[in-house]
Amino acid sequence: MTHNQPGKEGTWHVLEEFAKDGRARSIGVSNFQPPHLERLLKESDTVPSVNQIEVHPYFTNEEVRAYGREHGIATEAWSPIAKGRVLDDPVVTRIADAVGRFPAQVVLRWHIQRGDIVFPKSVSPERVRSNFELFDFELTDSDMEAISALDRGEPGRTGPNPDTFDRIPS
Repeated sequence: MTHNQPGKEGTWHVLEEFAKDGRARSIGVSNFQPPHLERLLKESDTVPSVNQIEVHPYFTNEEVRAYGREHGIATEAWSPIAKGRVLDDPVVTRIADAVGRFPAQVVLRWHIQRGDIVFPKSVSPERVRSNFELFDFELTDSDMEAISALDRGEPGRTGPNPDTFDRIPS
């Protein structure tokens, strides 16, 4: 996976070679916005398998997700629970209480039902187990809509906007 940084075009072409010669099964990108993806698709032979972007109930990133769906690019959500900020939201806690789950499970299930790939992080063995207990319940359409309605647009971001940063701090 390559990150959206200026001057990294050559990196994608190397990843394409890895995919062509079998050293990689699939290749993807991170934080690519539609204009970045358009350029990549024009300048290469390979459609990314995945675009890892910021997605959570406070920032649903619909434009990028829709572009990905149109072009067969899966969305992987980084910061899927908004660095924990959504876990105390009254909408999320109400739904969690109604379905007998933890708020994090509700938010992760929301992602899954939307078709997002999620890799929640945790150092607690209990939370890791809990993060896997997402496939024996479903959210109703009204639950899904209520969580999606939490979207705040740009102010809901927890990370930098890929259109406005030049470098990733190390």
